[in-house]
Amino acid sequence: MDAGQAQLAYLLDPRAHPDGRTVLDLPGTDVSPAAAAEALIALYRADPGLDQVTVAVGARPIGACTRAWFARRSGEPLHRLGEADRAGQPGVSTQFELLRFSCEGCDRRAARLTYDDRDLPRCPEHGVMELRG
Repeated sequence: MDAGQAQLAYLLDPRAHPDGRTVLDLPGTDVSPAAAAEALIALYRADPGLDQVTVAVGARPIGACTRAWFARRSGEPLHRLGEADRAGQPGVSTQFELLRFSCEGCDRRAARLTYDDRDLPRCPEHGVMELRG
């Protein structure tokens, strides 16, 4: 793990094995831990049934983040937006937009902070994943 990835280590549950079903693929360049945490929050809030996310840097898995681990480490309750009295501010975030991809042939999913036609997420069984709207 290089220095940039070491900054992300606090997000990774040491007991979890990356299963690759849902992947947060961060760019290979420096990503702030805060941006990675915000992306995880968005994933967990958008899918209440999601219990684990494999964290990858430049398409290389570095570990897994479980919902329970992340909630304890971050203090985030991980509710869906508006479910509690901590509803979000109106408007659209100007920091990033989480891009979600899914495999048409199975239940594998991926999320990225950047989009590059030359390097789209791939399912190991079915090929290139589709961008979800």
